[in-house]
Amino acid sequence: MARRGQRGRPPAARAADDEPTAGAAPVAGRCRGRASPGARRRDRPGRARRHTDLRDRRCRRRFPQRSPPPAGSRPGAGRLYPRALGQADRRRARPRGALRGARAVNRELRVLTQRYTLALRDYLAGRGEAALQEAYDLGRQALAQGLGVHDLAAIQHRVLVKSLMKRTWNREEASRTLRAVGRFVVESLLPFEMSHRRSQEVNAALRESEERYRSVVDTARDIIFTLSPDARIRSVNPVFETVTGWSRTEWIGRDFLLLVQPDDRPRAAELHRSALEGKMPPVFELGIGAKSGVTIPGEFVATALVQDARIVGVLCVARDITDRKRAEEALRHLNEALEEEVKRIAHALHDEAGQLLASVHIGLAEIARDLPAHGAQRLDNVRALLVKIEEQLRHLSHELRPTILDDLGLLPALEFLADGVSRRTGLQIVIDGSPGRRLSAPTETALYRIVQEALTNVTKHAQATRVTITFMRRGLALICAVRDDGVGFDMPAELARRGRGLGLTGIQERLYAVSGTLDIVATSRGGTQLIITVPVEADSAESDSPRG
Repeated sequence: MARRGQRGRPPAARAADDEPTAGAAPVAGRCRGRASPGARRRDRPGRARRHTDLRDRRCRRRFPQRSPPPAGSRPGAGRLYPRALGQADRRRARPRGALRGARAVNRELRVLTQRYTLALRDYLAGRGEAALQEAYDLGRQALAQGLGVHDLAAIQHRVLVKSLMKRTWNREEASRTLRAVGRFVVESLLPFEMSHRRSQEVNAALRESEERYRSVVDTARDIIFTLSPDARIRSVNPVFETVTGWSRTEWIGRDFLLLVQPDDRPRAAELHRSALEGKMPPVFELGIGAKSGVTIPGEFVATALVQDARIVGVLCVARDITDRKRAEEALRHLNEALEEEVKRIAHALHDEAGQLLASVHIGLAEIARDLPAHGAQRLDNVRALLVKIEEQLRHLSHELRPTILDDLGLLPALEFLADGVSRRTGLQIVIDGSPGRRLSAPTETALYRIVQEALTNVTKHAQATRVTITFMRRGLALICAVRDDGVGFDMPAELARRGRGLGLTGIQERLYAVSGTLDIVATSRGGTQLIITVPVEADSAESDSPRG
């Protein structure tokens, strides 16, 4: 086994050390090949030299540049010069997890300290404003590098101790110099003061904005709340308790979907996902369960909450539309009653007035047999007038309530309406597509009246030659578009000039009754397009039922 002092030596050198010296007697001992304690003590200088050689070899590998030993020095002296030892100490002292950018930071501090020293010396030498400007620039640079006031004060302290306080000052000169140094220091700290004031102003504005936002949220009449990415309620304003009867503390941190009626939960979850993806969902309605057990209809608007360019939640505004729903229901009943009355009047004009006119025709025929020839001619003129009256009454009854709408449905009724308008005005009317299966009676009546009003507006104001009526299905909605090639109109200007004289009030009321929407847009080639959208999910069960 190799001895401790021989670790790292070549095998040949160790073998030479192990060979006995010529003329030496073998050493007796318990173990073969091991020296006695006395021999080991006598061999200590040689072991020390071997340790020194081993250390030299290791240092030579790490520090190839070394100074030669001075003449007459002990063996091994000068082989590890102080600079190399300092580097070794620094390498050993550096922690394993030290930051790699520490050298760059220290270099920046050294450069800043050197510039600060030169600028202060120039200022004390009489450069004046130029040196003060340099002090201000140094303060801005220190602020840009992320240094604080304490860091800059440490630099100033080192500069004063190293370059200024080494001299011997008299009292007057020391006082004058310290005042100058104070002005220099104040100038270098001005950027920090300005930054501090700006931060104070920003913080004050932020606090004011938060207070204003909090005041708006707390006093709002609508429910304003925020949701986490997993749809849990983070915050909600006090009006939530007034509308629903629930306490805010009962729902903070709970799943919002549990507050929504079961039938609306899949749609609410889908809208929440859309908001988290950055999409702006349209205004939508959901049923909310109150503490009393009733369902509150709510109109919702949702948008993504963005923080540091990252979506962190959803902001929602909900409005209780119970009163609006009641008004819509009342309006729907009123429209139904009005349609029933119009239907009764139309049947009266068609049936009763028609029967009376038929009786008049019979009476005139009997009178004509008893009149001379010149009298019969005058009677024929009266008959022609009666025929015109019959046609006018028939047209009026169809305008009020076409029986074809009740008997055959929306599409045949619109074709009959388009044919009559074309014959009277010369307007070309094309119907593209079909509403499909039969809709509910209120929906068919509303669409018929809206198209009828749209054609009336086109013939009066648009100066058009062609009208296209298009039907298409999109999901659970039916879209009816009425487009003309007329002159078009400016919607806000026309409303301001004519008020509600364009028939839009009646159209909106009929759409409210069937939960529909209306959009009016200008086409790219001129003219106007009315887009009517009505839900048809409730019509599927009634679509195949016969109409009487």
